[in-house]
Amino acid sequence: MSTLPDHIQNTFKEALAQVPQRVLWKYEGEMKDKPINVMTSKWFPQLDLLTHPKVKLFITHGGISGVYEAVDAGVPVLGFPFFYDQHRNIDNLVEAGMGMSMNLMTIQKDELLNNILELTNNEKYTKNAKITSERFKDRPMSPVELVVYWTQYVVRHKGAQHLKSQAFNLTWYQYFLLDVIVVIFIFLALVIFITYKVFKIVYYKCLKYSQTIKPKSE
Repeated sequence: MSTLPDHIQNTFKEALAQVPQRVLWKYEGEMKDKPINVMTSKWFPQLDLLTHPKVKLFITHGGISGVYEAVDAGVPVLGFPFFYDQHRNIDNLVEAGMGMSMNLMTIQKDELLNNILELTNNEKYTKNAKITSERFKDRPMSPVELVVYWTQYVVRHKGAQHLKSQAFNLTWYQYFLLDVIVVIFIFLALVIFITYKVFKIVYYKCLKYSQTIKPKSE
């Protein structure tokens, strides 16, 4: 956040200064004109904070790790996706009814404040976040147990070669699809060559026909 343009940072400051809750803001360096309800730090124990029962909202860019942690904790999310998979990640939370998405480049103070208040005061977002969290955690084994199981599985089956992708057996030209590209190139070249020959034959036929017709007309 400390690298964002001043007008965007000021928009966040003005909006967050009006919310009744305390705000923890990951921020590099010293923040100018910091609201009295805002605490900044270079690092926070994010997962520990998200699982705290008093946390009302998580504002994030939508990275997959943060999204997983928010879903696991059952906390509503206000997302500002910027690139790569962040848009899809936040869209999934919006579809689940536990989040909202905003455009960081066109952000306005009133819109930001209204969305924060909506997410923190409307119980439906918290309820949907808890439902999503329950679904996320409803699995045969925990993530730790899953890692242990598959590690032992690979050891038991001596590397589990049968699970490896066949891509490992491809030659370099197959991996980069050069053989497919060559076939397509040859096919296109043949089509162009045949088309050229056909047009050439038709052209000479028409030319010869016109030359035979011309003397008769004279």
